[in-house]
Amino acid sequence: TSFSPLETAIHYKITSRQWGYVSELEDTGLALIAGDGKTGLEGYEDQDHIGSEHHVRQVAALMERQIREHDSPKVHKCDPKVGGGGDRLVVDGYHPFIIDHLLTDCGGLRIDLNKSVEKVSIEDPAAADIQLDDKRYWNASKQNLERPKTLQISCRDGSVYNCQYAICTVSLGVLKSRSKHSAISWEPKLSSMKQECIDSLGMGTHNKVVMRFKAEDVFWPPATPQLLSPDPRFHFLNLNAYGKSGLMLCHAWPPHADQWRAKSDEKVVGEAIGVLRGMFAAEYRRKKCPKPVESVVTRWDTDPFSMGSYSYLKPGSSWNHLQILSLPHPQVGEARVFFAGEAASMKGWQCVDGAFESGIRAAMAVAQCYGMKEPEEDTKPKEKKAPAK
Repeated sequence: TSFSPLETAIHYKITSRQWGYVSELEDTGLALIAGDGKTGLEGYEDQDHIGSEHHVRQVAALMERQIREHDSPKVHKCDPKVGGGGDRLVVDGYHPFIIDHLLTDCGGLRIDLNKSVEKVSIEDPAAADIQLDDKRYWNASKQNLERPKTLQISCRDGSVYNCQYAICTVSLGVLKSRSKHSAISWEPKLSSMKQECIDSLGMGTHNKVVMRFKAEDVFWPPATPQLLSPDPRFHFLNLNAYGKSGLMLCHAWPPHADQWRAKSDEKVVGEAIGVLRGMFAAEYRRKKCPKPVESVVTRWDTDPFSMGSYSYLKPGSSWNHLQILSLPHPQVGEARVFFAGEAASMKGWQCVDGAFESGIRAAMAVAQCYGMKEPEEDTKPKEKKAPAK
């Protein structure tokens, strides 16, 4: 049987958006292809155009232009104080502008490591009569600084933290209780609405292999950022083109990323080298079959403290689930635990900037509980100073 025009449009749109997601096509919800207020089929009304000779020429011209533009990419460093729109490739990790900032610029911030939270309990009967629409729900009183610390965080090593408010940033995979080593019990239990969101959203797998070769052993085009092969197991990001000498990063998506559990790191690295070697066999032999100096294989789907890479929309889920997931706990009574993370962000879902944005939002919610107001942006034009003589 053949697809109807509508089915053809849906199939074309989904497959065009499938690239780079952490779910298999059959487990990807239709809500993914439709933005806010859109059907997801805009631009595909003329079915006769797709696959026509004119369409092929258009696509071919676009690909040729992209090849010319990306053959020798211009790498611009992003000013961390200014930022900028669009995607950014973080090649030096998050230590310089997040971890080091927390360690050095936050006034002696206390950071406890190797703590696995087992239970979050709230014992505050005085707040039981507060409802969602009550102004006391969000508080706004500096008197909360003196309130009893009736929120208890219990860890698996026996340590207990008593506090007034908390921010939960664990991954969706941990909220799903996929591992007994990281599952969290809640007292009172999470609302049925929030639990439904946790169950409805998917947590997918996006694993990577990072290999470092000697600079003189690079056997692939050194300045081409993306290298694609007919072999679907790996997509290659050439970090050598971004100033990281001899580094090759290999992306793996479902279903292939889910098949590493029975394989050793050496086996996975060998498969990645095999695909890359097949793409550039002559140069590989000319370089005398080099091996990587070191390599790293990620296994986010089996890490008990992530249990997946990032979230995705399963069939039946919607963007509303992300909004509900970000609501504080409890949802009846006074808010005591606030949620952050990529799965709780509408602005940067699936991305690091979404996790960051939601963290700022949750922190401001806690600050407002103590009567602090969100700082207003300075919209007044700055006076220009006369140049120094």
